[in-house]
Amino acid sequence: MDWDALRAQFRLEPGWANLALFYLASHPKAVREAVDHLSAQVDANPLAVPAGLALPDGPTGWPRVRQALAACLGGRAEEIAMTASTSIGLGVVYNGVVTRPGQEFLLTELDHNSHRTAARLAAEKHGNTVRLASWFADSATATAQGIAAAVGEAIRPNTRVVGITWVQSSTGLRMPVRAVADVVRRANEGRSPADRCLLVVDGVHGLAAVDEDAAGLGADVVIAGTHKWLFGPRGTGLIWVAPDILDQLRPTFVSFIGSGGTAALSPGGFLAFEHAFALPVAVALHEQLGRARVAARVTRLSTRVKQGLGRIPGVTVHTPADPDLSAGITCFSVAGYTHQQVVDHAASRRVRLSTLNYTRIGTAVINTPAEIDTALNSLADLAR
Repeated sequence: MDWDALRAQFRLEPGWANLALFYLASHPKAVREAVDHLSAQVDANPLAVPAGLALPDGPTGWPRVRQALAACLGGRAEEIAMTASTSIGLGVVYNGVVTRPGQEFLLTELDHNSHRTAARLAAEKHGNTVRLASWFADSATATAQGIAAAVGEAIRPNTRVVGITWVQSSTGLRMPVRAVADVVRRANEGRSPADRCLLVVDGVHGLAAVDEDAAGLGADVVIAGTHKWLFGPRGTGLIWVAPDILDQLRPTFVSFIGSGGTAALSPGGFLAFEHAFALPVAVALHEQLGRARVAARVTRLSTRVKQGLGRIPGVTVHTPADPDLSAGITCFSVAGYTHQQVVDHAASRRVRLSTLNYTRIGTAVINTPAEIDTALNSLADLAR
């Protein structure tokens, strides 16, 4: 499949350069058809849920979904719990960590509000605290060595969780997870299981955008929505848990998937099964494209963004130029304008950008160099 053929699968509004597709993915044709196929079965016979549903190529359900995601993550199906989003997954994990009063969760202000709030709410329930540290002074000039050293210096004997974000939506910086995992591993030397520091990763903007096995990064837990870079059905997400720490997480909800193992962490209840059980189609599409090929295109497009922004007077890029420390989100600011004013100006030129801490350009594989140049030209006009 070439990139033009992939782009043709999406019903994006014509005439717009949509560079904010990492917010909530548009469904490609293959996923839309799978959802419709399953929805018709639920409508015809609701009692078919969940065991009786099938995709055109055969039965589907939680075992198939977990197996497909395991291949994507580089882990095993039994290591995966299912959720409806990253935010729910973060809540399940932080509320489920076995803690003692006085232990702490260590994060930063730059982690998403969903991450920080999940940690805070759990800490309030269980007599823990949340401490916000800093891994770098300037995201644009941060280094892997410096970040890892800062994490190591911040860990205390009572640190129960180090929570990090694989690719920060606030800065675009890609955390060096392996280097951080090495630091956490050294901090755990001599600690009992009850005192072990767990590395929890919000992986939503790395999954399917970075050519890495999420289960092989050295983290203890990786949480991600699958409805962003993977182009999975909206309202789907996962939790991957390293087998050796599973006994340190307690379920929060009843599970409809399983009463034991990682599956027990999956919040149960009735949901949009036609979305959840269509996930294997999204994974298959991504596998057809090739993860390395996808990541390379994301990198090429984001590099074009960063280099173009760097040539515009008055623009400051806050995302590292190093491809190893960035992915598909580039954050920047324009002197003399608020971030919302930048977004509004771009929209007047039929370019969709987004804003969080800074203005953001996202480079999904279905974006094109021409769309990026259109965005850069609109920003150059503003800066003038």
